[in-house]
Amino acid sequence: MAKKLQLALDFIDLEEAVSMAKKAALYVDIMEAGTPLIKAVGLEAVRRLKKEFPDKIINADMKTADVGDLETKMAAEAGANIVTVMGAAPIETLVAAVKEGKNHPNLKIAADTIGVKNISEKAKEIEEAGADYLLIHCGIDEQKKGKDPIANVKSALQATKQISVIACGGINAETAKVFKEMARVEIVIVGGGITRVSNPEEAAKKIKEALL
Repeated sequence: MAKKLQLALDFIDLEEAVSMAKKAALYVDIMEAGTPLIKAVGLEAVRRLKKEFPDKIINADMKTADVGDLETKMAAEAGANIVTVMGAAPIETLVAAVKEGKNHPNLKIAADTIGVKNISEKAKEIEEAGADYLLIHCGIDEQKKGKDPIANVKSALQATKQISVIACGGINAETAKVFKEMARVEIVIVGGGITRVSNPEEAAKKIKEALL
């Protein structure tokens, strides 16, 4: 199965986010309304991305920590195809999101492991809760300290049986190659590796090629 490339649009200006998305769109499968963007402009970010890119998968990076059903419903009604829930949140929140997700045929739930200490243990719990994706996330602040998601992705794959995995955190064309041979890694998320370079389209092209 070909890996999907997700573009994290972690902007606070919607027009800037859309402009960047258009530059890389040819090589991107999933457009992500990043958490900062949603906090800045609300679910209009999701609606706008859905309008601008009707053929793309739209991820609402809600990072839901409570009321999993309500926030999932809100994102789904705005046009999201994937909604993220905090893996470190109470398991009841994830279960509520998964349950609500079943009311929306084109929606999947991703559990984001940012902040989780024991990845293997939490990965099992997330899989048992019925999430569609296990999102192994090395946050920007962690990246500044030299961390990356590769070791945690391997641990998560070993601890789980069939849940699909998303890899995220400081990924570029070189590091993307690592995930090519990992069977259950279905999505690779890239933010700054595309949005903070001089030629976003070329960067997206190289990363997509590295995943093929």
